Amino acid sequence: MVLKKFSLSTALLVLVGCSFGEQQSPIPAEYAGAAYELSDSNAQKWAFVAKQTEQCIYPNLTRIQYEHFAKEDSYIHSQYVFFYPLEDLIGEDNVKIIQGDQKAMDYATYQFKKYKSKNDVENLDSKQCAVLRTKARDDLAVIKGERKSAMVEVEIKEDGTTSTKAATDDNKFFFDIIKWGSALLL
Repeated sequence: MVLKKFSLSTALLVLVGCSFGEQQSPIPAEYAGAAYELSDSNAQKWAFVAKQTEQCIYPNLTRIQYEHFAKEDSYIHSQYVFFYPLEDLIGEDNVKIIQGDQKAMDYATYQFKKYKSKNDVENLDSKQCAVLRTKARDDLAVIKGERKSAMVEVEIKEDGTTSTKAATDDNKFFFDIIKWGSALLL
């Protein structure tokens, strides 16, 4: 009798304990059988980081600008705002699974839209944001066919100082030439 009461109370405690854990919302029927099911908590984190990234890289983006992106701009936006934050959260292999399965992609999009914030969120760290902007700008240039070297060209001069091959280091009259040339054009 005591053993029955003990096992009944233990079972009740286990059930109550499990019910206080994080709840996953039910998956709509049209997404059943998706190769990867993005959890609610991961979707919330993803939507938050994506909004932070978008605010950083595209601080003045309007809806009309977004709708009229060139295909290169659209690609960079989707990579930096959607796929890279998701990859950081769930891993590259899982993102590939999502990209390879239409139901999983549709479900991830559904989850993203469900938790997407319409309001501004806390900004990224300024250094992190500057690095992200530079990477996105460089990647966009590459996508558009411009040659961008990933390496910094550093030159050590005879006096021991370094030069990063900027025009002002190589030619002290660079800006005077620009001013003079622009004056001729006007």
